[in-house]
This record gives sequence, C-alpha cells and structure tokens, in this order.
Amino acid sequence: MAKYILTNETQIGVVSYTGDKTDAEVLKMMQENEPDANWATCTKVPRGKHPCPYCGNIAEGTFKDLLCQECRETFGHSLITEL
Repeated sequence: MAKYILTNETQIGVVSYTGDKTDAEVLKMMQENEPDANWATCTKVPRGKHPCPYCGNIAEGTFKDLLCQECRETFGHSLITEL
C-alpha cells in the first residue's frame, strides 16, 4: 500500500492507496472526491520513509514520531513528542 502526501495552502493530508497510480492520478482522484479541500500537490512517500508528523514533508525511516530534517533543524528536536 502506497502513501501519498497531499497539500493545499493551509492543510496537509495523507492518503493510502493500493492501486498503481501516478502522483497526478491520485491528486486528480482526491480533487474529485474532496473538491472543497482544494488539494494542489500530491507526492508519493518512498518506501522506507514516512510523512513528517509536523509538516507533512518526507522524513527518513519508518519511525512515525521522527520529524523531517527541516523540522529537526527548526525546532532542535528529533521527535514530535519532544515539541
């Protein structure tokens, strides 16, 4: 099952999909399913990585509490539970 990060001007969402779709196809599908969300971008999360629990960027590893590199530098912490 692949995970995709969706973004708009104010929100970050994560959706899982079991089919073989491109980022653009998943974005179009989500725009049709949630027209009020105004999703603007969609990025597939590579295997062995996860969405950052704070900002939604791609973070290293599979430990879901681990922040992405940018958030770690911004906050001086590695885990969302430390914020």
